[in-house]
Amino acid sequence: MTDPHEVHASDSDLSAYLDAELDAAARCRVENHLAACPRCAARLADFRHLAAEFARLPRESLGCDLAGVIAGRLAEEARPRPRVHASGWRGLLPLGFGAAASVALGIAMGAVLFGGGAALPRMAAMSVFDPIPPGGLCPGLDACYARGADMTGAFK
Repeated sequence: MTDPHEVHASDSDLSAYLDAELDAAARCRVENHLAACPRCAARLADFRHLAAEFARLPRESLGCDLAGVIAGRLAEEARPRPRVHASGWRGLLPLGFGAAASVALGIAMGAVLFGGGAALPRMAAMSVFDPIPPGGLCPGLDACYARGADMTGAFK
């Protein structure tokens, strides 16, 4: 069996003991533990010191009671508000605008991703670096690659 002093009182038990919120059985158990455990007695002394420091703080007041204001707002939020439905085709306008925007965005993204008109100028600009000029024919496999030509341009 374990030593009863290995299990210490929790902070919530010590706080409840200090505030006299424990029932008689729990209070007796904590008092017996505090009598034999210097560690928990020191923690209780720290809690007492902290409570005394809090008691010394000045009391601040707002100058008015906000309970009525808060209660009124809570009651107002609790009441269900009637929902106004737009009748006929006007109720579908937000849905139609959203669908139209989605389709337009999809078309624009597809044009960019699949090389629409925006990709053509880039490809035309890169044709300057091709080994064979535009419209030229490749006379043979060796002529199509730069490694088949020497520095003078004659093919080996």
